[in-house]
Amino acid sequence: MSIKTSISDKLAAISNTEFQYIETNDISKLSELDTTASGIYMEASVIYFGIKNLAYIIKENGRRKTVQTYDLYHAIITEIAASEGGFVNCYSPEGFLIILPGNDADSKNAVNCGWKIAHAITSTFKDHLSLISGIEFSMGIDHGHILGNKNLSDNGLEHLSWFGPCICKAIRISMECLRPFYVGISSIVFHNLPEDMITTTRRILGIKKTVEYWSRVSYQYENTKKHLYQTNHKIDFEEQ
Repeated sequence: MSIKTSISDKLAAISNTEFQYIETNDISKLSELDTTASGIYMEASVIYFGIKNLAYIIKENGRRKTVQTYDLYHAIITEIAASEGGFVNCYSPEGFLIILPGNDADSKNAVNCGWKIAHAITSTFKDHLSLISGIEFSMGIDHGHILGNKNLSDNGLEHLSWFGPCICKAIRISMECLRPFYVGISSIVFHNLPEDMITTTRRILGIKKTVEYWSRVSYQYENTKKHLYQTNHKIDFEEQ
């Protein structure tokens, strides 16, 4: 069989088969892939963790140290995501996609997750990450519906490719954030946060004042002016 015929047969098989998916927020349903469906459709908050200067890091430190550091970041992010009810997809060498199933009222879990990751990397585990210095990162967070499609033979969470407008927006928001504003969120996430995650009370020169955690920033998305909210706030694991 020629390569052309082989590809044509595969394309015909895909085109002529209706894509079946499971609609659920229970990630244990992953075991049903292959038997009843090829994908999972769920409502979730998504965090895109982006490494901004990977080319520079590789050039200055070499591939081996860069890969080791990527594994260190992956270990931190995976553990924190799991503590908030989420899981991690190795999206690309330049970033991770963190998925937290739930409705829009659960967006606060994604924000907590982002705050904890920022603190873990810049403070708690800073010494462990000293193998490479100077990594620039940021996180974008949005909420919506996503569809996961299996792309390898097994059913591991990291072996699904995820599609959804909220993922595209989370990536775009991440691009707008710079140190020390490691976390940026969409308007829909911001407006679903409880008041104690929007403002806090602090004593400034002995006077109690209300302080905003977030700064509103304008940016262009799909040729439209949008607003995101970014912060330099971080929390340690014991703060909650």
